[in-house]
Formats: sequence, structure tokens, C-alpha cells
Amino acid sequence: MKMQNLLMTALTVATVGSTFVTAPCCEPKVTAVTAPEVAVSEVTADEVVKQNHAPQITAKAGFLLEANSGKVLFTHNADQHLPIASMTKVATLGVIYDAIAQGKINMDDMVLVSERASSMGGSQAFLDAGSEYSVRDLIQSIVVASANDSCVALAEYVSGSVENFVEEMNSFARSLGCQDTNFVNCTGLPATGAYSCAKDMAKMYQKIMQSPHYGDFNHVWMYDLTHPSGRVTGLTNTNKLIRRYQGCLGGKTGFTNEAGHCITVAAKKGDLQPIAVIIGASNSQTRFNESSALLDYACQNFENRLVVDASKPLQTVKLNNAVNEEVEVYPAYNYYHLTAKNQNDQIALAVEVPATVTAPCNGTAEIGQVLVTDNGKVVAEIPVCTRTNVEKANYWQTVQKIIRRGQL
Repeated sequence: MKMQNLLMTALTVATVGSTFVTAPCCEPKVTAVTAPEVAVSEVTADEVVKQNHAPQITAKAGFLLEANSGKVLFTHNADQHLPIASMTKVATLGVIYDAIAQGKINMDDMVLVSERASSMGGSQAFLDAGSEYSVRDLIQSIVVASANDSCVALAEYVSGSVENFVEEMNSFARSLGCQDTNFVNCTGLPATGAYSCAKDMAKMYQKIMQSPHYGDFNHVWMYDLTHPSGRVTGLTNTNKLIRRYQGCLGGKTGFTNEAGHCITVAAKKGDLQPIAVIIGASNSQTRFNESSALLDYACQNFENRLVVDASKPLQTVKLNNAVNEEVEVYPAYNYYHLTAKNQNDQIALAVEVPATVTAPCNGTAEIGQVLVTDNGKVVAEIPVCTRTNVEKANYWQTVQKIIRRGQL
């Protein structure tokens, strides 16, 4: 594509401690894409970790992921296959949230509790067999009290059987690139062949944080579940960090004799959203202490900046053979730039889009890109799209456009 056919715009973002220069431009590819979810970076920040003093972890495995940027800040046996107890419910919630997003179920749906569901051991909401509970109440009991009976009731409602639901849990994990995870039930109760790893747990938790229902119940400490019979069960959150750790966004604990004490927990400080995973701690206090230490490490040593904001249009481009004269173009997704604090980085942005877009054009089709460089190295290529479908003008619409132009 010739240079004159491109609109190339160098952008800068005002942030403290950074120098901004113009990034080199190259010709954009025109391919159909769907804006991806933020994914765990395959390149860890080991070089950054070495410059700072990461916390010591005594648990069997640990992992620290910054959710917005997808950067890995700390690893300790992160790929090791381990039992994860009730942290299994992160995937359970992932499948449930996906079912809500797809319109398969609604929060106000009423779920009939089976004998199988009501008879589950371990952590429970003590549901009445043969009674109906709302999806909302069942989700809340899972998030707050890790209720096994509620997991089974929703699994049967969403997928027709627990077995089908577990297949969806494994599909959910595989869709996120989790290669070291296998589920055999929806509760995390001890079972042969069930395992995951710290890295995969962070990926799955990162995903459920993107659900609009993620924050509905995460900060509930205690509440009373009123059963259809009028009986009341008091439930308490198993994640003590929602009270102890400032900025905690929620998490999921787990414990069995096989798994030890486990937790996946997220926090927020400005644009920084670290997710800490601890598997196989020797006691409950250790899992909370070591996960808190990982969160502290992230918040005290790193900073995050929203460099490319997908909610804001980059510019407008002219349209050819379309009903409208022009259309706004947007980044396909956000890009956060994470660095160690006080690091001297040089960030540059360049927007490349064609001067004219010819209809028809799918709203998710990549028509250009935003290049992000750090110290001259390209660190991200963000697709640019129109967000709305650009329809081709028919004969009469084209005539009307010609007439309007003649009147101007």
C-alpha cells in the first residue's frame, strides 16, 4: 500500500517517568479478527523479578499475574500438577457466567434441587431437595461459602448433568490455554485424576473477573440464606482477605488433606490488578500471608498505565460506497503498559489506518493497527476496527448522496 493512502498518526501519552518518541510505521494487514480477551503473557517478567526482592513462598506452588497487562510477575512451581480443592469452583463459576452471557440461563431463573445436589458433603448451603432456589442465590452461596450442593444444582441446571457440566469446565480451561488442568467434578472434592496448577488457576480467575457478575457477591462477608421452607442458614465467606487486605477484589479458597491450604485472590491498586495463587500451604494463615505478600510485591514494585484505551475513538476515516460519509475507528482492546517502578521507559504509539474504507466492512474487521513500542522495541500491535458494520449503499442511496453533494 502506498504511503499516501495511509493516515499515520503518532500519539503520545503523558505519564510520569517516561519519554515518548514516534514509533516506526508499517503497512496494516486487512484481515477479519475478533477482539481477544486479555491473555497471560508467555514471556514472564523474570528480568524484572531479578531486580527486586520477590517474597519467599513455602507453599508447594505460587504464581503472580497482573490481570490488565497479562504480565507474569512471579512463579514458583507454577506448572506443577496439584490438587486444588475448592478452587475448582473458579472453573465452575466460569461455565456458569458464560451460560448467563450466552442467554442460556438468567439470574432470576428458579432451579429445582435434586437429591444428588442436596446430599453433597463438605462445604454446603444445606439446600432442601425438591425445593427451588434462584440462580442468583445459588451463585452467591458458591462465591461466599463455597457451597458444593449449589455447584451440583447449577451444574445439573446448566448442562443437564454434572458429567456434561464437567466436560464444559474442561473446555472452558482449554479455551484459555490451560494445558495443565483436568477436572472430574464441579466441587473440588477429592477425586482421582483431578488436578490443576498455579498458572492455570490465574488464567481462569482472570477470565471470570471479566464477567459483569464477578463483583456481585465477592465482598459479602456474612449473610443469611432463606430457604423456601422459611429455614435460614447463616453463611460466612471463606476468603478472609476481603476484610484484611485493602483493595481485595475477591478470591476463592480451598482445602483438603490432599491439596493443603489454597487460595486464588485478586486486588486492585489504580490500574494494577494483581492475581495471586497459592497452592499447598501448610496452614490457613500461611496461604493468606503468602498470597498477601505476593499482592504487596506487585503493588509496591510495579505500576501499570492504560496506554491504548478501547473506549475512545482514535479518529474518523472516510467511507467509499457506503451510506455514511465517514466512520469512527477504535482499538480492538485495551493495552496496559506494566513496568517496574521508576523504570526509565520510552513509549511510543503510532496509529495506521487507510485514508478510505470501502463498504461493505464488518465491524470487527481489522482495518489498521496501533503500534506500541518501548525503547524502540515493538511490544504490542493492537488491531483497529470500526466497531459497527459498514453497509454498502444501494443504487438509490448512492443517487441521494450525489444529489446532496451537489447541493452543498
